[in-house]
Amino acid sequence: MSAWMRLSVPALLGALLAFVVPPGESGAASELRCLGCHPAIVRDRVVHKPVGDGECVSCHLMVQGKMHPSEKGSATLQEKGEKLCYMCHDNLAAKKFVHGPVASGECQACHEVHKSPNPKLLKGTGADFCFMCHENKFQFKYGHAPVAQGDCLACHDPHQSDNKMMVRKPGSKLCFDCHDSAIAKGKSVHGPVATGDCLGCHMVHGSPYRHMLKRDNPDLYYMPYNPAHYSFCFDCHNRELAKDKRTDTLTGFRNGDRNLHELHVNKPDKGRTCKTCHEPHNSAQGRLLKKSIPGFGKWDIPMFFTGTSTGGTCVVGCHKPKSYDRLRPVINP
Repeated sequence: MSAWMRLSVPALLGALLAFVVPPGESGAASELRCLGCHPAIVRDRVVHKPVGDGECVSCHLMVQGKMHPSEKGSATLQEKGEKLCYMCHDNLAAKKFVHGPVASGECQACHEVHKSPNPKLLKGTGADFCFMCHENKFQFKYGHAPVAQGDCLACHDPHQSDNKMMVRKPGSKLCFDCHDSAIAKGKSVHGPVATGDCLGCHMVHGSPYRHMLKRDNPDLYYMPYNPAHYSFCFDCHNRELAKDKRTDTLTGFRNGDRNLHELHVNKPDKGRTCKTCHEPHNSAQGRLLKKSIPGFGKWDIPMFFTGTSTGGTCVVGCHKPKSYDRLRPVINP
């Protein structure tokens, strides 16, 4: 015997009145007293607005000829799947890239329909929620701050995007939401920075290397010359750059055919690393040259460069001012 059949007649009538539309009425949302038997639906931190407003029939529909709750199948939904959600919410599957659950109309894969302890009626929060479907491959020695904090939505849109990987903005525009866009401005700007290709050098989620680089680039100013020590820069730049003393093709930094990169870099003990003289993003000087070189106690070595169409002059704290010219070699004192 069902629980309904065990009720006394007055109790049964009272229970039915909690749900049934009064005689002669049309069935408006305010006339259904669903919360008489479903009070727990509104007991949570975040409640779906129609639920909180008692407008159950915004989503649910009474089946004609049946009386809820005494008959199974007496209530149905106004629409099926995502069509029900789109009765009130904007279409979130209209852009070029759509999150899998959204594209398949599975809103309930991520959201609760009545209530939730989490914002946006989500079934969970943080990266652990995303990892219910996505593989956690983001354990790095040097992690990107949003990843380390579990804030996937800082960079990714959960529903749709015009950009690959569901990122909120394309290229460096996304990075500059947090990072200073001034690194892309100056007299000289590194090629990947100028084109917005931050991922040309950096890993987006994290890296085993400092500064989230794709390869190691030691934070040293002097190293014994070994092409492997410069492998990060040589991914794009000519790895023969500092090999030969004489060249008229390997580098523009030469006095006649004397290779000045080789002079500075190709040393058995104190070869200068790329970052000794060059900035990685931008510079107020040409050739991405630094205005000063830190790391020498309390003194930063000043470096001033004046370029010409065929060479230039360096005034630095580590040697006398020297000039070079690719076409007319300069004899320096």
